[in-house]
Amino acid sequence: MKYGKKEYNFARNFKIIIDMEQNFSIEQIVKQLVKDEVAAETGRILEVCREEAKDSKELLTMDEASSFLGLSKSYVYKMTSAGLIPHYKPLGKVIYFERSVLKEWIRQHPGKTKDDIVTAANNYVSGKPLIA
Repeated sequence: MKYGKKEYNFARNFKIIIDMEQNFSIEQIVKQLVKDEVAAETGRILEVCREEAKDSKELLTMDEASSFLGLSKSYVYKMTSAGLIPHYKPLGKVIYFERSVLKEWIRQHPGKTKDDIVTAANNYVSGKPLIA
């Protein structure tokens, strides 16, 4: 006699499909649910640890620095060639960046607010004679 399969949904989106031809005890079902949840949580924890390890890395490659800055690799390379961004080339070929130095470099180049622009314009105009 064929019983087919039955699907059960539990709290926190647990989903289990039970083959009705096999005799599963509630204990076996719960053990499998716990095992699956532990595996999923372990995967999430490992991913967080990898991200934190990546974020704590002090010396960055070109790829990592461009990702950190949110700029393309080619643009970051152009900035290194022009000497506009602090970088290191210990062997003359591979370019490295120091995370803390990049953070400080970013802080040295803040965007101007509307008030800053108006103040600068007023200062400029007040120092120049008006043309009649």
